[in-house]
Amino acid sequence: MKKILLTLLVLTALPFAMIAVSTRDTYYMQRAAEAVRGGDKETAIQYLSRELDDNPTNGYAHMWVAIICAHMDSYGWALQYAQSALQYLPKQDHESRSDMNVLLSEIYVDAKDTTLAVSYLEKALKEYPQDIRTYNKLVYISEDGDNNADALRYAQMAVKNLPKLQRAYFLMVSALMTNERYDEALANCNKALKLAKEDAKARSLALSYRAEVYYRDKQPSAALADLMSATRLDGAGMDETLMRQIADTIPDEVRDTLLAAHEQEPEQLFWSIYLYHFYYDTNEFLKAAQLSFSLLPKYSSNNNVYYLASLLEFHIGDAELAERLLLKQLRTDSTSAGTYVRLEELYAEQCRYNEAFEMADKALSFNPTDREKSMVYFLRGRLYELKHDYTKAIADYMAGMIADPDEYDQWFRIGKLYGLMNDSVKQAEAFEQGHKAFAAHGRELTAEVYVVLKDTAAAYEATQKRMTKKKSAEQHYNAACVFAQIGYTEEALQHLRLAFEYGFRSFYHIAWDTDLNSLRDLPEFEQMVNEYKQRTEQQKQELRASIDTELNY
Repeated sequence: MKKILLTLLVLTALPFAMIAVSTRDTYYMQRAAEAVRGGDKETAIQYLSRELDDNPTNGYAHMWVAIICAHMDSYGWALQYAQSALQYLPKQDHESRSDMNVLLSEIYVDAKDTTLAVSYLEKALKEYPQDIRTYNKLVYISEDGDNNADALRYAQMAVKNLPKLQRAYFLMVSALMTNERYDEALANCNKALKLAKEDAKARSLALSYRAEVYYRDKQPSAALADLMSATRLDGAGMDETLMRQIADTIPDEVRDTLLAAHEQEPEQLFWSIYLYHFYYDTNEFLKAAQLSFSLLPKYSSNNNVYYLASLLEFHIGDAELAERLLLKQLRTDSTSAGTYVRLEELYAEQCRYNEAFEMADKALSFNPTDREKSMVYFLRGRLYELKHDYTKAIADYMAGMIADPDEYDQWFRIGKLYGLMNDSVKQAEAFEQGHKAFAAHGRELTAEVYVVLKDTAAAYEATQKRMTKKKSAEQHYNAACVFAQIGYTEEALQHLRLAFEYGFRSFYHIAWDTDLNSLRDLPEFEQMVNEYKQRTEQQKQELRASIDTELNY
């Protein structure tokens, strides 16, 4: 469930709203407000419960219990208290009643009951038609359900009720683009631009929307011009995705335009970032790496170092230089969990198991993000799997899913390991959990899952279907792994070569990846790997020769 609204309510609106009612209400409401300020939601719930024991018709107490419960993922209680809040909140407090209807709609969106979700959002609008968030949710739900006419109707209502709000016109633009009414979408972009006046950020946003309309209307040159103007106005709002889409359509024009901008305004970092992505997406990985190294003195954030290390190892095949870069970053910041995670991955690729385990422990000791934590556990689980320590591997895969619940496909890897341990009962339970998770998220099983389930035909079909999308080195490599495991040797070799052509150079990974075991004894496999290793060696030497020696890498 998306928690943006709930988070904002709990972290900002809740304390202040409670302060407002506490001036005319009770001791328990005041204590609950203090608990929320301190981040203690459980204590806040206790005080609110005591308030309701004394005053069961206090609609505000019901309201804040509902919000806190929703934020704590207790949706059943949130549903109950939100409905009670609507029963007891004053009829004249339209904003609070609107918030409760919006909260109920969020719960039903999560339950995949869009009919009830829309019903509650429409009630929210009747209570408080000046809330742009409600229109935004209605347009989003309608577009997501392919109800384009409804999306346009809600956007028109937003503009009618909020004619001076720029975001209302952006909703119109979105709905009109969905309906392929591009001339009208452009007109609404221009209205939004007029409303922005001299506000640089607002003008930048309006130009970005207009750039997308031009791109959708097959006018990529106009889209490029607007996107460049938008970026100049607000570099923080640069749209890398749209630039990549435009570059796919008019690569030469994008390259020439970016190079000219970079030459005229070398101090502007965003042109370098756009150029980096252009080189990366056009498989000019050497230029991408050279540009990244030139940026490091100006832009030495951890993320830039991670990207460059990944580029060096994955596309340049220079794991040694990637390691030196990451170790230098640790000398700058020895508590960076992300750097230790990246080193764990690098050492795992090279089968340097002891060092990889050491980096995993280091990463976990320095307060990693949930995403970093999941990467640590999944990587370490893979190492334990390679060492045939399946019990520890399963424990790490489980820990990884706790850190990142969206990685629920790991249930099938766990099931595979239980099968190797001859525990058919736990294997069946893991597979069942995996099927339920995919169904709950409305997703089809992946080719890799079908391989685990030994459904060759489904694995083949899923891989072919996936390859109809935009191609990449990783995509071709994954296809090679699937085909190798299900016995389609010719297709596996074909996609492995395409992975190399798209820039795959992680030879360490190829060396230990058990998914490719069926290819290892084939002379074509060895010849192909050696061919690209020779090409890579020249590229590595060219890169090292071009790096400024003052960087001391």
